[in-house]
Amino acid sequence: MNFFELTSWIGKKISRGVPKLLNTKDRQHLIYVIFLVLICLFYIVPRAIGFSQQKLKDNTIVMEQYGERLKLSTGTILQDSVVVEKEREQLLNAIEERIVSFLYQIPDYSYIKPLETYLEYRPKLLEQFPSAVPLEKGGYYLSSRYGIRIHPISGRTKKHFGLDLAAKSGEPVYASATGIVSKVIYSKKGYGTHIIIRHRFGFGSLYGHLSKVLVHEGQKVAQHDLIATVGSSGSSTGYHLHYEVMKNDVKIDPRPSLNLKKDIYGHLIKLKLDTVVEQ
Repeated sequence: MNFFELTSWIGKKISRGVPKLLNTKDRQHLIYVIFLVLICLFYIVPRAIGFSQQKLKDNTIVMEQYGERLKLSTGTILQDSVVVEKEREQLLNAIEERIVSFLYQIPDYSYIKPLETYLEYRPKLLEQFPSAVPLEKGGYYLSSRYGIRIHPISGRTKKHFGLDLAAKSGEPVYASATGIVSKVIYSKKGYGTHIIIRHRFGFGSLYGHLSKVLVHEGQKVAQHDLIATVGSSGSSTGYHLHYEVMKNDVKIDPRPSLNLKKDIYGHLIKLKLDTVVEQ
């Protein structure tokens, strides 16, 4: 069914379905309004989406170019020269002018790669969006990944929108980024007792199947703040943390976020150690 056939079909449905409610003139006006709405849906909305995608693509290319230039500036032999320092500051300022809108635009962590060199100079930014594991090192293991799987209770094939991190009952759960606790929900189904935190740049995180909640709605939390303890509430087959990351209200794979901060800081420590050895 093409656009004009769809419009005609809707017009006939309106003419048959509401003859007693509206007179002929009103029905014609309603059909005209629906026709305009359909024009928006078929022509304007796809163009707007295409424009947004092209803008993201263009901004990604710009950020990649800035990242490459910053990397070259960092790796140059003349690291202490006034010229290099001046160029580096200009690049950092140029990135800072664009980075907030860019971070709001990106749909997932695959777009973070061009920013890695910049983040080595501004690592505090990593505290503003999920970039760390919400459990203590060595106190968990990954029991279920993001993606299609056989549901452990229903036995049906279903998409799993987060990660299951198996851990002992009562293990501390930490906020993976600074943000505001938007929801604390107590339920015997689904995620069970769970917390949702809203972060900057359109990011959010969810912590499910908890035993204890140690924060309240509206509370501001910092990255690594203790927010809850591991449990097995809701639809669960054992003690674990169900962890999700959302970007612009879309659930995305959290795995790239788990070691993001660790990798950036690890590279910074390595650079400092290399500098000390050279001296």
